[in-house]
Amino acid sequence: MFRMVRLEAKRSVALALFLALAALTRVFLWMDVQQWAASWTPLVYSMRGTAWIGLPVVLAAAIWHGGREQRGEVSELFAATPRPRSVRLLPAFLVIVGTAVLAVAAVVGWAAVVVSGHATFSDGAWPRGLAVGLVAVAAVALLGLGIGRAVPAPVAAPLGAVVLFLILTVSQARDGRPANRLVDTVLPMLPVTDDFHRLLPSLSAAQGIWFASLGATGVLLAAAVTTRARLLALTPALAGVVLGTLVAPSGAIVPAPQATALVCAPHDGRICVTKVHSNTLPDLMAPAQKVLDAFADVPGGPRRVQEDPVSWMLDDGRTAAAADLDTVRLQLPYRTQEGGIRWDPATVLTLLVHNATVDIGCYAGDRERTRASDASGAITALLLDTPTDKLSPAARTAYETLRALPAEERRQRIGDGRRAGLTCGDALAVVMGQGAGR
Repeated sequence: MFRMVRLEAKRSVALALFLALAALTRVFLWMDVQQWAASWTPLVYSMRGTAWIGLPVVLAAAIWHGGREQRGEVSELFAATPRPRSVRLLPAFLVIVGTAVLAVAAVVGWAAVVVSGHATFSDGAWPRGLAVGLVAVAAVALLGLGIGRAVPAPVAAPLGAVVLFLILTVSQARDGRPANRLVDTVLPMLPVTDDFHRLLPSLSAAQGIWFASLGATGVLLAAAVTTRARLLALTPALAGVVLGTLVAPSGAIVPAPQATALVCAPHDGRICVTKVHSNTLPDLMAPAQKVLDAFADVPGGPRRVQEDPVSWMLDDGRTAAAADLDTVRLQLPYRTQEGGIRWDPATVLTLLVHNATVDIGCYAGDRERTRASDASGAITALLLDTPTDKLSPAARTAYETLRALPAEERRQRIGDGRRAGLTCGDALAVVMGQGAGR
């Protein structure tokens, strides 16, 4: 058997499939590296997201390989050999399916090594999510072999790849769409998630059932010789999609309380991040301390800095900045340095100061948001001694107004302006001494 598999690998598209699939998956995963390089959950989401480009390649190669005998007009010659049909097909199945799975597994291994050195939290579910992705690759390879033997025309391979590519590409636009158990089950990509949420195990089980049944259909299609047998070969896929949909949860994404538990700096309990982002605490320390020190003498100024685990994609809510004026709540950006491993301190400082002085989310109009930003810019330039050359005319006027005030009155004016900015008032009017800010 080993000799047959080795010969099959040499004379098939296995090498080309391995190189193309591994390269494409690696490139498209690397393009998204800032999203997943420091956390397991985003890795699973991003890795499964590469299916839109990888699976069409697998399907095309498998269809082409499956129709090789018929295109070479040697089907009858092979059928006349004393070997059973299943034994004759097994080497092709092992080579194509094994090559596809090995190519994706190699990329998964590389990505896991990257993440393992920097991730600080794991709920233990990531191997399951990646394993289901490998099952999906094997299922599509088996289906392609079955289609290739049933439809050996040369056009079948490119046509199958194009159709699958279009289906997966269109299906990727899932943001904001209500949960659909059928769609969640049959698509290899996962519903939108983030560091603060997790997939229910029942979704992985449902997808595993579906992809396993799809692979069984591919095997039966490859072994079928009559039209009736080919129609019956669809039975496992139909049963799998029904059973998988029944097993799938109505809402596959749920909050992960363990991931959002707070971890505070050991020598400064005022600065805290979520457990899943605890490796970013050293990067947050310096800018957070700078902001807290700057507001130390401001009446009603912030006394804590805390990462806000509210997800704008999944939680349907704004940051809680205005709920507790003593705390600056920060949603750490995904755009980071060093391939997603470290947060950019300059970006974090800008966000901290902005969140400490204004809540842009509560302003409906552009004019109100602009005025709030101008007030924030004036306060920032004054407290942190940042350059004023990029301030707008209104912000510069507010800055000069604050600077001209006596120290005690200036601090009180900044505190009042901050309160107005975080409670949807007119912060700029307060800073300029033109009103109460409401």
